[in-house]
Amino acid sequence: MRLNVQMAKPEDYPELWRLFHDTVHHVNRRDYTPQQLEAWAPEKVDLSHWSLRLEGINPFVVTIEGKIVGFSDVQADGLVDMFYVHHAWQRKGIGSRLFTEIHHKAEQMKLAELHSHVSMTARPFFEVHGFHAVTPQQVTINGVTLKNFLMRKTLSV
Repeated sequence: MRLNVQMAKPEDYPELWRLFHDTVHHVNRRDYTPQQLEAWAPEKVDLSHWSLRLEGINPFVVTIEGKIVGFSDVQADGLVDMFYVHHAWQRKGIGSRLFTEIHHKAEQMKLAELHSHVSMTARPFFEVHGFHAVTPQQVTINGVTLKNFLMRKTLSV
């Protein structure tokens, strides 16, 4: 199984929304209520707003035989804003491949640290990849409060 990485294109954005939505609702349901999941990833979305968000973070995707199975990004300040692996492709190396690309980009940008706001569900995976929880957080999305963690990872520059 060959995992390819490429920059997301605007025509990929609707597919990335569906991957994001479905992953949140399938994978995170063990840690969040249905109300929290709907606030985080509502069924109805303004795709123009979603597209603007993605344009702002410039995500990259992992594909297998042309199918997008995960996406992420890394920002100039070291923020990993989005990190999602298709719910049907969990535990198949996609997340690790995303982290390989994040580290490659971080090295190019000469970043000393990465940080992210990580769900309860993803926390153990981020810890396996060298992140540590700095603090638990209560965030409000669409009027609903969810718990996540600010996590950091120091990089060797």
